[in-house]
Amino acid sequence: MLAMTVTVSDTADPLVPPLLGPEELPPFSVINPDGKSKCLLVCDHASNRVPQKLGSLGLEREELEKHSSWDIGALAMTERLCALLDARAIVANYSRMVIDLNRRLDHPTLFPTSSEGVQVTGNLIMPEEDKILRIEEIYRPYHAKLAQEVDGFLSRGIVPALISVHSYNPVFFGQVRPWQLAALWAQDERLPKPFIAGMRAKGYNVGDNEPYDARIMRGATTHMHADGRRLPNLLIEYRNDYLRDAAQLETLAQDTYEVLAPALADAALYTLYDGPEQPHDLAMEYEYFERVVRTAHVKVSTGKEEDNG
Repeated sequence: MLAMTVTVSDTADPLVPPLLGPEELPPFSVINPDGKSKCLLVCDHASNRVPQKLGSLGLEREELEKHSSWDIGALAMTERLCALLDARAIVANYSRMVIDLNRRLDHPTLFPTSSEGVQVTGNLIMPEEDKILRIEEIYRPYHAKLAQEVDGFLSRGIVPALISVHSYNPVFFGQVRPWQLAALWAQDERLPKPFIAGMRAKGYNVGDNEPYDARIMRGATTHMHADGRRLPNLLIEYRNDYLRDAAQLETLAQDTYEVLAPALADAALYTLYDGPEQPHDLAMEYEYFERVVRTAHVKVSTGKEEDNG
């Protein structure tokens, strides 16, 4: 799926300085590296940080605090789940406004050009060498680390389970989203189904492939590192108004742990998925994104509040 194979050494001007300076964070961090669990957590949109070289990408600070720049509360939830599950996690250290790690390299929103209706001027006209720097210094190392972690499990005879943590806005283009959290999955139901049932039994309104359908909107991370390798997996989306309050987040984390723990304790989970592959209609996925962009333009032009999910 990673169509672009160029490297910095192949195409970049040697006079272009590196994107990440020596004093800046690496593209990812590892949480609880000594975790003993057979599951691996990942958080693609953990940070709203922008490399110093890029300034603010032309955005005001308040824009960088919005959901369009990161998944609000997702890092804190990932940290709590790591502690509760004794699992390690790979978390991104830079904003999806810089490069969206949950997109294919050929996806039109890999470098977002708008932030909830506000133009991201730093992404509007990008020289090819700037794109390559972001890919080579942030995107590729992040996904290489995830692949390395999976390979490490497999080399020890363990088929790991991948759990991806995200969050979403409570209102999308004026439509209230009723789900407090959701499970996204494309083909392997071994983790999603018991998770959905368990959280519903605790009284939560849980979306099943809501507010996004992973069978249509194929994110890069879970597809490449889990479904693409037939690993058991679950993408959890939390509504971010439940993650802004520490007490609410803790309750939700504890409930998530109590539901996941029995499923993760089942030895039968840690086997390769042997069911049918979910077909992916690329044209359908692109049509969805085009519809979102068209709706956003209407909202902006009419002066109504826009919310990008």
